[in-house]
Parts: sequence; C-alpha cells; structure tokens
Amino acid sequence: MNQPTLLLMALSLTGCGLFQRPFRPEHAPPAEAAAFQFPLGFPPGEHTFIPSTHSAAVQLAMDDFLPRDARPPRNATPDEVCLMRRESYDVLAKNLSEDVVLVAFTPGKGVCALEGLTLDLGATYAVDVRGWRILAVQR
Repeated sequence: MNQPTLLLMALSLTGCGLFQRPFRPEHAPPAEAAAFQFPLGFPPGEHTFIPSTHSAAVQLAMDDFLPRDARPPRNATPDEVCLMRRESYDVLAKNLSEDVVLVAFTPGKGVCALEGLTLDLGATYAVDVRGWRILAVQR
C-alpha cells in the first residue's frame, strides 16, 4: 500500500476513539424517581462529612485501582468477580499534607468470601490534590 492510504487508515482508526461516550451513571426510571420523597433537611443522626479534596482523590484513585471498564476474566472465580466490583472495597482517606491525600482501598469485611486468597488485595494511593495526579501506589 502507498503511504497516503496507510495514513488515512490510521487516522480513521484513531477517530473511532473520539466517538466514545463518557461514563454517565444509570438513573432510575422517571416513575421510580418521582415516587422517591426527599426528607425535609438532612435526617438526624450520624453523618459522614467528606471534604471535596477527599472525594475527588478517592474517585481519581478508584479509577486507577478498578477502572470502570475492567471486567473479570471468563473463568473467574466468584471471589475474583466480587473483587472486581467497586462496592466491595472500604475506603480510608487522610490528608498527608496540604498537597497530598492518602487513599487506601481494602476489601470490605465479609463482602467477598476470599476462599484460598492470601494476598494483600488492597492498595494505598498518594494523590496530589494540587495537580490531580497519582504520585505513588503501594500494593
């Protein structure tokens, strides 16, 4: 093939990536959403305040730890499938400094059976909250 044809083919393949839709969470059907009643004010009791830098750092680290498009292998065990779900992990976040938030992921207690798995399955991330990048990962 000649060079212009190869260039055109390469450009057309990269163009497909431009048409991917960004992730959007699923919403309940309109009838179900309309039936939900928000309480007046926030309900009394124990609350968890999550600073904006922590919530963004957790999201950034989780997107690296378990990307949204990650899928378990075809022959995955039930434990492996469980560990590929984001809701299977507890999260701990703490400011290390003004610029760095540590984010740790550990499997939730009793969430996955974890039969025969003896590896440390979590990870700790150091997230730069000024430049919004991952500084380091400890697995």
